[in-house]
Amino acid sequence: MSFVRMERDQYHVVKGLFSGMESVFTPHPLSILEETIDGIVFVDNQDHPRCAAVMSSDFIGGRLIGHAVDKEFIEGFVATMKEHFFSNVSSGSFRLFWSTASETWDQIIFRIFGYKVFRIGRTQFKFDRHVFEALGPIETNKDMFRINAATLQSHEWLRREIEGLWGSAENYLQHDVGWIALSSDGSVMGLCNAAFLGGGLAELSIQVNKSARGRGLGFQLARNFIRDCLSRGVLPNWTCDTQNVPSFRMAQKLGFIEDRKYNLFCSVYTPMFHEPSRHGK
Repeated sequence: MSFVRMERDQYHVVKGLFSGMESVFTPHPLSILEETIDGIVFVDNQDHPRCAAVMSSDFIGGRLIGHAVDKEFIEGFVATMKEHFFSNVSSGSFRLFWSTASETWDQIIFRIFGYKVFRIGRTQFKFDRHVFEALGPIETNKDMFRINAATLQSHEWLRREIEGLWGSAENYLQHDVGWIALSSDGSVMGLCNAAFLGGGLAELSIQVNKSARGRGLGFQLARNFIRDCLSRGVLPNWTCDTQNVPSFRMAQKLGFIEDRKYNLFCSVYTPMFHEPSRHGK
């Protein structure tokens, strides 16, 4: 038992850890294990891992999986994270979002970052396709269309955001089917795309401009996005802050059913993008 960096050709072994209570908020770690985006994986045993840390290449986003019983793995993880985040940066200047599904892993995150992080309760939903399809046909809207290369070129902030999640705009356009709504002057009123794509699941990210809220724009964008996901054999995945009632309501209207809980650790408390009632450009 130890703390070992896994080779890419062995990533598939770690996917077996995502079962039971661990099968929450899986698109991000699975997007790394499936090499849709770049990342790093540490395990306690390369042949038969019982726990793993799956993280983005910059260490900012990650997931702790499995049984937190291997002391060597825990100490190796703690030392690696402390060296990365605190050796060369000033206190409070880092970004972080790590998810866990057990109290034991929570305590390890707190051991590393202490009061510098927020623990946010999150809810995972499961998708009921029958409810979604019962909504009927989607109305055509000339100001709403799929995100393409020209869209990203015209809106630099969106391109930077996409590159931060997907590594490059090209990688994003190869995998995603995002939708965007523009005003008459070309400014972005709302968008819905995949923050992560892994394990046949697309993590919904919805952003709606404050001036456009209350008109059902986020709902219609999400319907278009979900329809395109289903046409490709991909299931939509919805998670949100447990206390975000408006996000719960939209999820339920779209065919999502509350499933289970998990925790997300953030360096700054910022609601996730697919919670339109609390986020805007």
